[in-house]
Amino acid sequence: MGFKSGKTVIKQLPKESVDPYMGLPSFSEDEFLYLFSKLENMEFKGKEMEQIYHLTLKLQNLYLFYQEKNLLK
Repeated sequence: MGFKSGKTVIKQLPKESVDPYMGLPSFSEDEFLYLFSKLENMEFKGKEMEQIYHLTLKLQNLYLFYQEKNLLK
């Protein structure tokens, strides 16, 4: 059993291809900075620290990705 491709792209994707960033949430730089400032000024209890750390890390990674790809509005 095999898979047969109807169309093979060798050099570049056709213009009608799917947007690879379509599933990403849309944030402006101001929105990122607002979220980071809110997180900075909040107090968290022991149980919440790990969850807040991971959430902040995800936001930071998303922000850096947006910056790298020039997707910030």
